[in-house]
Amino acid sequence: MRVLWFTNTPSLAAAHFNLPSIGGGWIESLEEKIKAVQNIELGIAFSHGKANLEKFSKDKTTYYAIPDKRSKVKKFTYRHLNLISNEELLEYCVEIINDFKPDIINVFGTEGAFGLISDRTKIPVVIHLQGIMTIYEKKWFSSGINKWNLLYHSSIKGILKGYSLIHHYYSFSKAAEREREIFKKCKYFMGRTDWDRRITAVLAPGSRYYCCDEILKKGFYRNVWDKKPQENKIFLSTIQPNIYKGLETVLETAILLKELDLFKFTWFVIGISNADSMVKVFEQKVGRKFKDFNIVFSGSRQSGDLINAELNADIFIHPSHIDNSPNSVCEAMLLGMPVLATHTGGTGSLLTDKKEGILIQDGDPYAMAGAVLDLIRDPLYAAELGRNARVRAIKRHDADQILNSLIDIYSGIINYSANRYLSGYTKAVGIGV
Repeated sequence: MRVLWFTNTPSLAAAHFNLPSIGGGWIESLEEKIKAVQNIELGIAFSHGKANLEKFSKDKTTYYAIPDKRSKVKKFTYRHLNLISNEELLEYCVEIINDFKPDIINVFGTEGAFGLISDRTKIPVVIHLQGIMTIYEKKWFSSGINKWNLLYHSSIKGILKGYSLIHHYYSFSKAAEREREIFKKCKYFMGRTDWDRRITAVLAPGSRYYCCDEILKKGFYRNVWDKKPQENKIFLSTIQPNIYKGLETVLETAILLKELDLFKFTWFVIGISNADSMVKVFEQKVGRKFKDFNIVFSGSRQSGDLINAELNADIFIHPSHIDNSPNSVCEAMLLGMPVLATHTGGTGSLLTDKKEGILIQDGDPYAMAGAVLDLIRDPLYAAELGRNARVRAIKRHDADQILNSLIDIYSGIINYSANRYLSGYTKAVGIGV
């Protein structure tokens, strides 16, 4: 079986380009697992921005680095006019398909243009769902800020270069529009939660949906959280620098906890730096500064550093307004941490409230602060939640089981697609009619 992936990350080819491996770690883990299967030949295509299409092979995998040949002026124009580029990328995709000759194509995510390739090839294309932008766009302003706030807190440099918060919103909206087109065109989807299954049924009626979980990085399987209570409590959140990730709830919750003055705490936020524009946006909205309430922004971390930080924390807190199956929550569960998360999107499919963690309504700092108190006041209960979470996560993220499921899905789609094609052909020529 020849399988071609289109991804937003170079996966294990990151080392070839001397790139840090921070995002997309679960795709790397999946590649490591699937390339060990003897009867599978894997190809991975990704955007890299080099001058020409680059093809190279390593450890049974064939990689294709897709260039972006737009001039600086064209890129600048596209950013300012919130345009998205599809045609050149899709031409490269067709070229790669013709070169690799796959039996099935797996597109990871609907964020980019790769999913549109299903309309340009007879080879079956299955999309592995990540987040769903169409819904994320609707939750963009859940934090109570508006477009004026985004514009006001965008730097002059960011506005001039087209990298500001307001530019990000409008480009995201365009990509969400493209995503809806992808859903209409594609016939096969893989997901992991009731949330993405239900939305797929609406955005892609008549499509076939398959359930397949994700393999996480090895370090999260090997380490187990066993934090002993200490005087200064440590909370940890990993948040991407997006407006809808609930950063304002972190600040509002920290304010409530500090005003109660029941214990000392430090709240580390990984994934965001002090320099990120949204820090100023939410400080202005709340009227307080993060640093005054023991919130420390740590920026991006390699997986090893992230694991160490989580093992040293008392509670993992996920404040997002919308998510599908956030890897950050899955990783914390796999470590066996007490997890407090917002009940939004697909998180309810990841853990059961008061059994494997605590779920609260998004945007509610009072409930979040109260849930923190529950866990701090009863460390035995918190530890029990963490143990239960690890049991569920180990089962959900079992690498062998996921690999077998994925291969079964690939085989099933290939056979189903071949039968559909044969059925269509016999009807067209009148055989058996």
